[in-house]
Amino acid sequence: MKRSITGGFASCLLVAALNAHAQQYPARPIRMIMANNPGSASDIYGRILFARMSERTGQQIVVDNRPGAGGMLGVEMAARAAPDGYTLVTVTAAVITIAPHVYRKIGYDPLKDIVPVSVFIKSETALCVSAALPVKTVREFIEFAKSKPGQLNMASAGIGATSHLGGLMFASMAGIDANHVPYKGGGASVMALAQGEAQWALGPLGAYIAQVKTGRIRCVATGGEKRSAVAPELPTIAESGVPGFHYFGWNGVMAPAGVARPVIDELNRLMKEVLATPDIRQSYLAQGEEPAYTTVDEFARLIREDYAQMGKMVKLAGLKPE
Repeated sequence: MKRSITGGFASCLLVAALNAHAQQYPARPIRMIMANNPGSASDIYGRILFARMSERTGQQIVVDNRPGAGGMLGVEMAARAAPDGYTLVTVTAAVITIAPHVYRKIGYDPLKDIVPVSVFIKSETALCVSAALPVKTVREFIEFAKSKPGQLNMASAGIGATSHLGGLMFASMAGIDANHVPYKGGGASVMALAQGEAQWALGPLGAYIAQVKTGRIRCVATGGEKRSAVAPELPTIAESGVPGFHYFGWNGVMAPAGVARPVIDELNRLMKEVLATPDIRQSYLAQGEEPAYTTVDEFARLIREDYAQMGKMVKLAGLKPE
């Protein structure tokens, strides 16, 4: 009994110490590893968020761009960092839930070596077509594609990209062919669609907006569970003839495994406050994205579900780990 009481007292002291640490956190600048190129969409969205977080904490958040190996280098660096809450990393679905299925060896286990803090963007996807196609709805596109089997090219940002797997998911559920044409990056795939080299794509809505305005691309539906705040006039794919279709990207913040939960909770609370401000919402909407927040547990569940789904899509694509 004496040992039990002593152990319980020690546990209480540990919890109290961790809570005190969280209340003092952050006490110095935070290094935020950005697993994307400077000036990329993820970099822009992240810097908007981190600038507001810095203002609230009084501590600088130093963005360290580490885009090597498609972003996997940055995640590996974060996974190996000291678990003190002063090294964090921004991530996308590509490096957390897709890369492990596409590459034979990566330098981290996304389900064990790093832990979730919160999502800050759920990136809306959209089914978009070349303006030359005589279709304006999902049903019209499916009928048109079935009338021309194997003749419509599906553009993607590359093999294993979210636009590749999302397009395959749509094609599978809609019962049409996916004549996949991978391009070197999202920008190249968007231009291929605008120029008529490709006839359709399913990728980030924000990537297509500029060409939609020129009239060279037409987006017919979005891939979320509900209509997008960015383009509320567009129906969802699920309500347009492909029930059950939900597909979106996301950006989030994660930390090395072992960071004290009170520190994770403090970071999550701070992100929640900042993401709820009108200026963040306006800034993100202007870029074609909508801010999103999740609890730590919600983010963990999202990662697990996305990981399983992407594993199925990689098998559907016939991709073998490199």
